[in-house]
Order: sequence, then structure tokens, then C-alpha cells
Amino acid sequence: LQVRDVLMNRLGGLQVSGTPLPVVAVRLVRAVLPNMDALPVALGWVRRAVRRSGGLRTLLQQRRTVRPLVLVMHSFMDAAEVAPAWALMERGIEADDPAVRAVQERLQSCVYAMAHPEQGRTVPACVQHAVLDPVENEQLRTLLPILGVRQPIPR
Repeated sequence: LQVRDVLMNRLGGLQVSGTPLPVVAVRLVRAVLPNMDALPVALGWVRRAVRRSGGLRTLLQQRRTVRPLVLVMHSFMDAAEVAPAWALMERGIEADDPAVRAVQERLQSCVYAMAHPEQGRTVPACVQHAVLDPVENEQLRTLLPILGVRQPIPR
């Protein structure tokens, strides 16, 4: 968790996917130099990752076949939960109600965001779908109806 927090706090806006390697190298150098105090945390993570991957020798032997893989699980929230939390967030207010505050924290940590270039920002996907696209959601309910699932008969 410490590594995640350091990366998100210091390098959260760093974009590297689909970027030519020389540009990635320059971006990494520019991001790392002002954050040298985070180096011990990053090196500790690299050391653990190499060990979990079979060790440096194994990685070097397999250098052309090892590919990083990131798995992300999305857990969308209900509009009834998102709307009040987002309304408060838009006004810069942290909720007093623990349930609403929990939704705010989930929205703040969401990495699945949708662009609003006209406003110069991104919003969490749950906000987009639950609050900003109610008409589209109604159309989707018609196009993709939720069907009841039959329960298996107990034996």
C-alpha cells in the first residue's frame, strides 16, 4: 500500500501507454528526479517483484517472453448512492454520513474515468453513468434488459 500511495501521490498523472519508448524514458526521468526520496520504496517493490517472478536470472533468461499484466475489477455503484455523494463533492464538501463518505472515497480512488473535454476534466465512470447520463441509462435498460436468473433446483 505504501508503494501505491507514493506512486499515486507523486506520479499519478504520468501517462506512458501507447507512448514511444524515448518519450517514456524522458517522462520517467523528469518524474523521478524531483522524487528521489521515494526511491527506497520503489526499489523495495522492484526487489519483491523480481523475487516473486522467480529471481533476476529467470527474468533475464525469459526477457523476451515476460509481459506485464494488469488486472482491474470494476464494481459500479448504484445511482442512489452516487448522486448525493457527487453533489457534495462538486461543492467541495466531505459528507458527515459514513455511508455517503464511503461512496465519496470510492469515487476519489476510482481509476476508471471518463473525459469531459469541454470542462477540462474527467469524472469517475460511476458518476458518468449514474448522474450525468440518465437518459442514456433509460435507453440501455430497454436495449439490455436485466433478466431474472433462475435458481437451480436443490437436490
